[in-house]
Amino acid sequence: MTGTTWHDDVSPQARVLSAAMKAVLKPTLSMWPLTDGGIKAIGHVDRVVDRLPKPPRVTIDQVVLGGVPCEETTHPRTATGSLTGATVLYFHGGGFVFCGLATHRGACAMIAARAGVPVYSVEYRQIPYGGIGTSIFDAMAAYRAASATVADPSKIIVAGDSAGGYLAMKVAELAVLEGLTPPAAVLGFSPLLNLDLRSHSRAFMKRDAYLPMKQVLALEDRWMNGPDAIPGAASPIDADPSVFPPVFLSSAQYELMRPDVEAMTRKLEKAGQIVETHVWRGQVHAFPVLAGVLPEGRETLRCAVDFAARHL
Repeated sequence: MTGTTWHDDVSPQARVLSAAMKAVLKPTLSMWPLTDGGIKAIGHVDRVVDRLPKPPRVTIDQVVLGGVPCEETTHPRTATGSLTGATVLYFHGGGFVFCGLATHRGACAMIAARAGVPVYSVEYRQIPYGGIGTSIFDAMAAYRAASATVADPSKIIVAGDSAGGYLAMKVAELAVLEGLTPPAAVLGFSPLLNLDLRSHSRAFMKRDAYLPMKQVLALEDRWMNGPDAIPGAASPIDADPSVFPPVFLSSAQYELMRPDVEAMTRKLEKAGQIVETHVWRGQVHAFPVLAGVLPEGRETLRCAVDFAARHL
């Protein structure tokens, strides 16, 4: 499949989640201070989630890739066919300020179970410990180390949601620019593809269920002003489309990232690249991360893994 598929059905779970986020989470984030102290405080979310029970039927090990802490998640099921020997390198979202290994453990476990391959979740540095360039530095360090250690370096799938989707696309771009074995596929869930969010309609952006536009724009300077420069194109949408392997993208109908997901889809199609995009009505930003409670999230992860299997 190439192009964009729309999904119209909205589950009761999705309706409740969207309403709750609009009523509670968005107002809270709108008022949250973006000082170092405020950002460190919101970082406690991952530590709180870390106390919850781990996903069942998977094994989770703490590992290090290129000096970067990671979690390796494996499932007793072993891949067959094209996914044999494959590995997923996953970059969590969170606007480069919060979330981490714990918040994305469930999604990584579902990918590991569906694909039957190990999933490495990468704990890259975020604000206030560095800007986007620092996050990219850690992402590339993990990718280089994975390329040197996994069963088949030609079968590394890079994946991520939101800010992590940005990192997955940057790793694909930079691997080619550095002459490394490139990823076999990119799986992006509501990926951040364009750092210039001011270029989009404010009226559309206001309809995002929980990301307040004012706060996202306030982060731009902190994203760009870290100690490490952004190598290559600042925004994946401005990169040479020929560097990208097969790309899977998903988005909610009303969220900050959708305009650029659709623009990236058109750009890849025009360049003759393989791209498959799914847009879901009634969902929230990065909803596949909540696949444990959202049937639409589980279906998106299934579509993504199946896409990778078809194109490896």
